[in-house]
Amino acid sequence: MLVMKFGGTSVACAESIGRVARIVRERLHLQPVVVVSALAGVTDGLQTMGALSRDGALEDALSLLHGCEDRHHEAAKALFPNKSEAFFKNDLRPLFDEARALLKAVFAVQELTPRTLDRLLGFGERWSSRLVAEAFRAEGLRAVHVDAGDVVVTDANYSHATPRIDLIAARVGTRIRPRVQSGCVPVLGGFIGSTEDGIPTTLGRGGSDFTASILGASLEAESIEIWTDVDGMMTADPRICSDAQNIESISFDEAAELAHFGAKVLHPKTLQPAMDRGIPVYVLNSRHPENCGTRVEVTETSEEGRVRSVACKRGITLAEVFARQGLEAKLTSAIFDALERQKCLVDLAAMSRSNLSLLLNSRSGADALSEFLRDRASVNVIEGSALVSLVGRNVARNPAICARALSALPNLPLRMIFHGASDMNLSFVVAEEDADEVVRALHLALFPRQPAIHHAEAPIPLNKSQEPLLARAEA
Repeated sequence: MLVMKFGGTSVACAESIGRVARIVRERLHLQPVVVVSALAGVTDGLQTMGALSRDGALEDALSLLHGCEDRHHEAAKALFPNKSEAFFKNDLRPLFDEARALLKAVFAVQELTPRTLDRLLGFGERWSSRLVAEAFRAEGLRAVHVDAGDVVVTDANYSHATPRIDLIAARVGTRIRPRVQSGCVPVLGGFIGSTEDGIPTTLGRGGSDFTASILGASLEAESIEIWTDVDGMMTADPRICSDAQNIESISFDEAAELAHFGAKVLHPKTLQPAMDRGIPVYVLNSRHPENCGTRVEVTETSEEGRVRSVACKRGITLAEVFARQGLEAKLTSAIFDALERQKCLVDLAAMSRSNLSLLLNSRSGADALSEFLRDRASVNVIEGSALVSLVGRNVARNPAICARALSALPNLPLRMIFHGASDMNLSFVVAEEDADEVVRALHLALFPRQPAIHHAEAPIPLNKSQEPLLARAEA
């Protein structure tokens, strides 16, 4: 079996959805299960609608919802003109009416709780998965829509729900596997789930990848494909480095590290279920399905050092803590407890006898920490920072890599250098306005320019389940 996840840009419009149908048709012999995100921009739009309703601007929120409804309606008319009105009346309009009622309820109470927000944000995938399933049927595929809320069981930690893997596996066995075995193509919305009591939840932004990985693990799939609008993972953000190169293969650990340090292609939690099962993940471009993309897989450990990519994470706040009486264990523990209560993530930390430097994901967390430590330490908060990281195998402890990186930055201002605890990253804290220049300097030093090669000329080795597809493409 094969799990295929298509992101929002891959299902952005009728033309994109038609392209997805053709890609799935080419993989019917692999018994695909399809996971889709909301249409591009819809989840952000729903977030805005919720905020407008909470703040008293109900008419503005309903106007945005009406525009979203028209967008789905127009896509349906383009994809299956003969059945679009009946489909919209029976399948989508009731869901849009439900969303409309929810926005009115938020307006009435002037409150948007995490539980209500999860219910609201989940509409994007509920709309798109039904639309895509009907589009598949119009193309002659035996597609069947499956409500992800009936399969992906989670706890009640709204907005960042944790999947209940054992319960999901049981439901996959009764709701998905039999349909695949009968020759159908199940289509589910990613990102969404529900508690055992049926209350809607979400897995956090980017959670559609997580859904695909969980389903792949539960189905013991031969591979998982993440379809997006880029040619896989790159040696740098191509918007910063025009000469960024495609990464043909990468280890699970390296890919997870890249996701943590700012790469946008994969969700940081995506890989774990697949990694646990040893299932390879392919990152592919739905606009150019002929390109080979990137294969993420379990690899053997090696002492050899290699850099896979230069990642950049912006919007970082640097908090420098100066403890008057030294950083004893009790104070250090209290600092991290205070940050956890604020739900403030710590990207990296470095400590000396009396100083603690923290890279935080929010200014509010740094301000709360400053107030918490008012009588025991001073906190210097520096906003507008970026974290530029070299990610790869044994990067942090390879002298040649470290020397080459440092020699590339002789005249660029660095706020801090972090030596990664995992050996898989060497990171530099810089001002945001200097980040692009630092990325380009490091990329040029570590990835010398090469003649352009079309990706399809150097295909990724496929697993056995994908060899028939390659043979047919060559024919």
